[in-house]
Amino acid sequence: MMSSKKVLWILTVCLALVLAACGGSDTGDTTTTAGGDEPGTTSGETPDTTEPSDDPVVVRAAINNDEDTINPYTYVTGFPGWNMLMMQYDSLMQFDADGVPQPWLAETVEASEDLATWTVTIVDGVTWHDGEPLTIEDVKFAYDYFLTNAAGRFARDLAGVESVEITGEREVTISLAGPSPAFDQVALGDIPIIPQHIWETIEGPSEATFDIDVNIGSGPFKLVEYVPDQSYRFEANPDYFLGAPAVDELVVVIFADDAGALAAIRSGEVDVIFDRVSPEQIELLDAQDPLDISQGPEFTTQMINYDATKAPFDDIAVRQAIDLAVDRQDIVDTVYLGAATVGSPGWVHPDKPVYNPDVAAVYDVDAANALLDDAGYADTDDDGIREFDGQPMSFEYLTNAEDSLRLRISELVSEMLADIGIEVNVASVESSTWEEAVWPGFDINNGRNYEMAMWGWSAPVQANTIRLGQLVHGDPGKGFLNLTGFDDPDLNALVDQLEVEGDPETAQQLLNDIQAQIAEKLPFVLLAYPDGAYVYNSDVYGDWEFIAGQGIVSKVSLLPAAARP
Repeated sequence: MMSSKKVLWILTVCLALVLAACGGSDTGDTTTTAGGDEPGTTSGETPDTTEPSDDPVVVRAAINNDEDTINPYTYVTGFPGWNMLMMQYDSLMQFDADGVPQPWLAETVEASEDLATWTVTIVDGVTWHDGEPLTIEDVKFAYDYFLTNAAGRFARDLAGVESVEITGEREVTISLAGPSPAFDQVALGDIPIIPQHIWETIEGPSEATFDIDVNIGSGPFKLVEYVPDQSYRFEANPDYFLGAPAVDELVVVIFADDAGALAAIRSGEVDVIFDRVSPEQIELLDAQDPLDISQGPEFTTQMINYDATKAPFDDIAVRQAIDLAVDRQDIVDTVYLGAATVGSPGWVHPDKPVYNPDVAAVYDVDAANALLDDAGYADTDDDGIREFDGQPMSFEYLTNAEDSLRLRISELVSEMLADIGIEVNVASVESSTWEEAVWPGFDINNGRNYEMAMWGWSAPVQANTIRLGQLVHGDPGKGFLNLTGFDDPDLNALVDQLEVEGDPETAQQLLNDIQAQIAEKLPFVLLAYPDGAYVYNSDVYGDWEFIAGQGIVSKVSLLPAAARP
């Protein structure tokens, strides 16, 4: 058996599969600041939180949407919903500031040489919020429950699990159908452990109606009050196995939009905004004492999607022309005011160790026009719009009306593609309409109902490099995030190999080849990776920690420094 340290070294250095729920660097240099501080710090003066105080620390946070009752089957969004979920629950491993999974509920994690068997020993003496002991039976129950009730997201983390067996008083052994180099990232660091004595009576959780009484976890906070569409109140767990949290109470207030949240933090109504603030607000907010900004690169993405199963997007020449015609640097400078990283056409963020440096974005309008000319897409009536199959190359471009940055990107894309004779008509629609067109029922088996669309993924999809196969594989069972319908047998084969490859050098070569294939065949066009910027009142609480690929919204930020991984 390999030790947990060896497994973590292999997976971190070689595959760099870091979680980031729903952006950052895998190198540890993850946090920069508006004020120009050193990486790993936040701008402005941070109070000395090591000084003892008898006053309870109450932090009021702002979010922009209701997350329901925030249990594993009811939370709504990957960010900040999953982050709030995991303040109540613990996973076997926890991601540290560099985005590397470390043992958490697990005392040790070991993998077999073929990476198909994972053995976990849990910490002794952990209790649930209701005082019941957390046992190895709870761990087995949680994994089995998610496998049985597959409607929830966490069943996907457990794909390939053949059995979960208790092999010791505090030990469980998880056997997989084949090698899974990323199992610590995908499953051990993501799946919340739930108590058997609460959940064993809940059948059909995807259809159940939940109140917050079911929210019994082992995490540092317990949800004690939920007012729909208004607020949540979490109380610190004084018996947390790693010590009492640094914050005594967390109140999360729901605002209708960004403007309301910004007004609230300026007036002192809230102390932190859990959603990222827009680029134009960064300097303005940082200039207002006692507000400060924690900023760093994240793995969220902005991209162009098209229906790759239909003409003309089924033609590689058209996809390549679109890629060449888009000035990514202009998008970063104009929309994000420099607070973003230019997108790689091969998908992988340039800050990740597994990035292929030979894959780089190219902006060349002349080359794009030449490609379309050679492929026979002519402008026969001289109206500035090329034709295909007797029709103008004029397409509806869907974007989310509730996201002003995506709307601005869409407008720029429209201007850029006009230079190569492709007309893009931006249609700004409500988010539910947009999602239903691009991803009907959140199931790619339902097809797609769009021509072109602005799209983006939350940080976990980018952070966990192996997940890129989910975006491009032609088999719906493997490519369940493939929203463009792209299907290429050579790329499918490379993804299949990567999923089971345990040798570091071979895995890196496969990743290099996959990035090169994506950059050439373009199942989508990746535009940018926006930075994460978070505003907080440092007079109330200043120990927020920026986690690579995740930002500051984490239970880690609310724990004493000694308890952080």
